[in-house]
Amino acid sequence: MVLYRQYRPQKFDDIVGQEHVTKTLTNALATLKFGQAYLFAGPKGSGKTTMARLLAKALNCTGRKLAKDSFEPCNRCLSCKEIIAGKSLDLIEIDAASNRGIDEIRELREKIRFAPTSSQYKIYIIDEVHMLTKEAFNALLKTLEEPPKHAIFIMATTEPQKVLPTILSRVQRFDFHKATLEEISQLLKRVTKQEGIKIDEDALRLIGQLAFGSYRDALSLLEQVSSLRQTAASRITLEQTQEILGLVQEKTVFDFIELLSSKDRQKAFRLIDQLYYQGIDLENFTLKTIEVLRKIALLKIGEDQLFDLTREQQAQVKVLAEKFSLEELMTDIAKFSESIPKIKSAHLPALPLEMVVFEMTQKQDVGEEKNEIVEQKLEEKLEKKNGKIKRKNFDHSIWPRIVAEARAYNHSLAALLRDAAIAGWNDDTVTLAFKFKFHADMVSGKKNTQIVEEIIAKITGSQYKVACVVDPGLVIKKPLDSDEELLNGAKEIFEVEE
Repeated sequence: MVLYRQYRPQKFDDIVGQEHVTKTLTNALATLKFGQAYLFAGPKGSGKTTMARLLAKALNCTGRKLAKDSFEPCNRCLSCKEIIAGKSLDLIEIDAASNRGIDEIRELREKIRFAPTSSQYKIYIIDEVHMLTKEAFNALLKTLEEPPKHAIFIMATTEPQKVLPTILSRVQRFDFHKATLEEISQLLKRVTKQEGIKIDEDALRLIGQLAFGSYRDALSLLEQVSSLRQTAASRITLEQTQEILGLVQEKTVFDFIELLSSKDRQKAFRLIDQLYYQGIDLENFTLKTIEVLRKIALLKIGEDQLFDLTREQQAQVKVLAEKFSLEELMTDIAKFSESIPKIKSAHLPALPLEMVVFEMTQKQDVGEEKNEIVEQKLEEKLEKKNGKIKRKNFDHSIWPRIVAEARAYNHSLAALLRDAAIAGWNDDTVTLAFKFKFHADMVSGKKNTQIVEEIIAKITGSQYKVACVVDPGLVIKKPLDSDEELLNGAKEIFEVEE
């Protein structure tokens, strides 16, 4: 039997985490004040179905009633044994993903009227209930409004927002949380101890991280890794775990970040290429890189998050923190985060990662360019203060370029500027003329004015203010379409009369 089934909790005390749910349900069982409809919502592998089966087992257990205020199923009575073996006729599990239509719910409504075969309650567990169609939901609603006394519904979903509000208002909702790394580690240690699996602490921590809050995924990964053992006495190391799961070693991540800090593009590309052809999961490699960059950024702002690293790695993080600015780290983290969905869907998974590296290794050039712009602006301000400002010659020939640049910002603005003309300019201001006041007012808005001023500065290299005036007699000569222009030109040459 697979580990996640073998170690599925059979008692409430066996459940790791989800204390808020466990406490509420056990109190209800102990006081016999439980509802007839429940909704368990939460991420995959968080224990929704396990909790549903435990609740069903406790509700129909005949052994627990012998003790006062008891809530744990005895796991010895006939009902408990049937549920554990999956043979109970009074526990019906429905997968809504494959039985989502109105016909299946109608069949359920017809059968629910019959009394339980041998238990006190007939319990329906509907998994992935959000997959039901709207018509099926409406049919289920009728049953939930007035359920038979012997019927109890337990619904589970990973997407509670898709469940109809009318259904939500008739159930007791419990939200399951993702398991913490500590909770998963606790479960893995218990399982490895019982199974006699010898494994390094770092390897267990890695499995816990890769489970992303899912108990089931953690046990599945552990089972995959445990197949490495040649004998029962063999010990599984971190390196072996990384190898069988197709993961990159921590040292490679630090080497990669070192290359980024030194802007060594060629070696960084070579490393990515090497990882790709070794079959390493590049998505996982990127996540690991982000994790280390985050630790470096936190260290720079005085937050020490290095407790889960080795002493050697802690020393490396401190050295790397001196080589990156906080602004660079924030930009790098953002770029790598944006690349993750692209790596998943790319035909060549290495390409999105290589593009990020290409951008990051250009940062020195970009920084120098920014410095030049800043120096130029400071120089202009100083010249203006001394009354010696020099500006690039401004003339009417620049206007078509301004209109063309505006299209990249806003097509509506470009359309307004096509109906305008340069009325004049001086050292500080460019005046635009419009035939209609409405057009002038639109361009005079703060946002549009700022865009036009930025375009002029980009083309001329000098800062100008933009002013708008209204000229009712303005005539704008617009370019003709090529076909019409050729036709009119031919008529003029051959003196063709209309």
